[in-house]
Amino acid sequence: MALPKLNDVPKFNITIPSTGKKVRFRPYLVKEEKVLLMAVESGDTGAAIDAMVDTIQSCITEKINVNELTTFDVEYLFTQIRSKSSGESVKLGLKCKECEVPNETEVKLDDLKIKMPKIKKTVELNEDVSIELRYPPFSVLTKYDFADNTISDAVRSFQLAGECIQAVLFDDERTDNEDITNEEMQEFLESMTTEQFKVVSSFVESMPKLSHTIKFKCVSCDHNNSIVLEGMQSFF
Repeated sequence: MALPKLNDVPKFNITIPSTGKKVRFRPYLVKEEKVLLMAVESGDTGAAIDAMVDTIQSCITEKINVNELTTFDVEYLFTQIRSKSSGESVKLGLKCKECEVPNETEVKLDDLKIKMPKIKKTVELNEDVSIELRYPPFSVLTKYDFADNTISDAVRSFQLAGECIQAVLFDDERTDNEDITNEEMQEFLESMTTEQFKVVSSFVESMPKLSHTIKFKCVSCDHNNSIVLEGMQSFF
């Protein structure tokens, strides 16, 4: 005899920040939470990322390719799924800027938002060459170890700048990022003037982030704190 189905899983609406597309999702189930916890406990960052992506893919009811979404899309979608699955708020121990005493602060995950800037994505570098800019797909950025302190800021800047170039337009032709080798992209970037590279680096700096400003009065010294948390790791 087949066992009964325990629950009718509710569905929620959400908008993907980078595309504006509305999709529906369900909370994750115990089997999915188990995989997430095992991945996190393993200490393997790659396994944790894979588990997060698989969870989002399973919980979104429409057909989407999570790896084609941006990093901030993935972070936003996961926090909202987490909100409806394991509690709509989290408690954080934030240190006072004045006395460094930890203060327990509650953050409602539903309050986390992504602000999309209005930026021109096709830029003319000179009379002959233009570039199309993009916010890199999540799958592209995961190949870089941004926690590696042995990589200089200059190299990191070039890596991100190269991934933000969707295509190079020249002589009525279009060369997409996927058809450009790393060496060719680096040579192209190095051939730019300082002003031309600023256009790309400014776009990189404008990339939206999952962020939230938290204000609290320290329980120890009464100092009024205002702290900006950025990135999904700040909230868990």
